[in-house]
Amino acid sequence: MISKKHILPDEYKKMTNIRKKNLITWLELNFYAIKTINKRHTSYGLKHLIQNDMGAYYTNDEFKGAMLKCGYISDNKNQLNWNFNVSEKSIIRICKRIRNQNDTL
Repeated sequence: MISKKHILPDEYKKMTNIRKKNLITWLELNFYAIKTINKRHTSYGLKHLIQNDMGAYYTNDEFKGAMLKCGYISDNKNQLNWNFNVSEKSIIRICKRIRNQNDTL
């Protein structure tokens, strides 16, 4: 659940419920929150993991809204691309899975 201080991006608000559900489900199954902000990856790069893993395209603002909805925090919301408190281990695991999927094609 997000607190009232988090304003969801307009593009996220305009998404259909099924797109929101699909995105949030993927985030819940694949990303893990940590206490600190991960500065190694931005929202722009992270959203491409979803595209490469499940073949669905989401805009940067759709992704950022879903991350906030899932309870992730960002410390640079005044920027175009945000950093979140997402575990590096979960990102590495997803990258390995995508690599393995591509190797079997």
